[in-house]
Amino acid sequence: MRSRIRRRFGLLKTVIFSTIIMVLFFGAAEGAVRIWVYFFRTPAERFDIETGTFVLLPGTYPRPHSAPVTVNSRGFVGSEFDDPPPAGVVRIVTIGDSCTFGGGTTLTTYAGQLELRLNESGSHRYQVINAGIEGLNSELALRRLVTKVLPLKPDIITVYIGWNDLMKFDPAGQREAPGLAIVARTMDRLWLIKAMRKFVFYYVRPLVRAPAAGRGSRTGAFGNYRPAVFEETLRTLIVTARKAGARVVVMTLPSVVSSDMTLEELRRSNVIFPYFQSAYAVGDFVDLIAAYNESIRRIAAERDAVLVDLATEIDGRLDRRELFFDTMHPNLQGTKLVARILAHRLRQNGLVAAR
Repeated sequence: MRSRIRRRFGLLKTVIFSTIIMVLFFGAAEGAVRIWVYFFRTPAERFDIETGTFVLLPGTYPRPHSAPVTVNSRGFVGSEFDDPPPAGVVRIVTIGDSCTFGGGTTLTTYAGQLELRLNESGSHRYQVINAGIEGLNSELALRRLVTKVLPLKPDIITVYIGWNDLMKFDPAGQREAPGLAIVARTMDRLWLIKAMRKFVFYYVRPLVRAPAAGRGSRTGAFGNYRPAVFEETLRTLIVTARKAGARVVVMTLPSVVSSDMTLEELRRSNVIFPYFQSAYAVGDFVDLIAAYNESIRRIAAERDAVLVDLATEIDGRLDRRELFFDTMHPNLQGTKLVARILAHRLRQNGLVAAR
């Protein structure tokens, strides 16, 4: 009897049976994480399966220690707006992630501050719609552009995107290369992997060891790095917006991080490092951010989009560390500065009327 059982459950069958169990287990875990992310991560946000991107749910959502998030009836941050806008009003839509979503209210976002600035003179009227959503990467932003932004027929579209690509996507998967790059990109699409990376690299890693700082923190790993997948998505976004008749403005990614920061300065500035093994060093992180910004500049020039180089304008300021909550999110002071720079560059490039 025992010999028959051994033959029935031999090595091959054991491997097959174990593989099926593992696939079912990890498939169920992936499904559970997706359900949580899509429907329960934040009260104001849901994943829309039909459009393949996140959307905002109309309503007012309380937040601890800050003003409640306000989403209008059309699913955009801030107050209601006329659609179509009144005659003569220039419509601007800002696409982005949490840096654009801001505090989730009109005046705590650079979009709201931009509208105030542009309408100060009174000679021309401007309507600025905030299309930012927390957590958007470039691919999700492209889908939001097509499904929610272009139907508004904007005159100008601003694009402030890239942080979620930089922070959450394995750099190896962003390269334009076969083999391991394809595997890495496939892994990036799994929400279970994303959740595990955040747990390991955001919560556990800082408890185990500190990031490298000082001269030895630049290994050269990202000296010639080029995130080709991000570039292609950004290129498509610009072309799609322009075909719809909109002028496109692309912004680089300013950050509080500088290569001379000490461990104590990193802690005080709430610097968050990417959710992968590499770039856990100040110098390498600065190089990675610079690589993404160089890509944004390159694609803007290639596609003749207006470039607002926030990184160049903000990163060199003496008060730089007073402008951010953490690695990349501007506080209210930083938000107002972004709006001021953006308004100036829009006027300088003739997209809006001069004062």
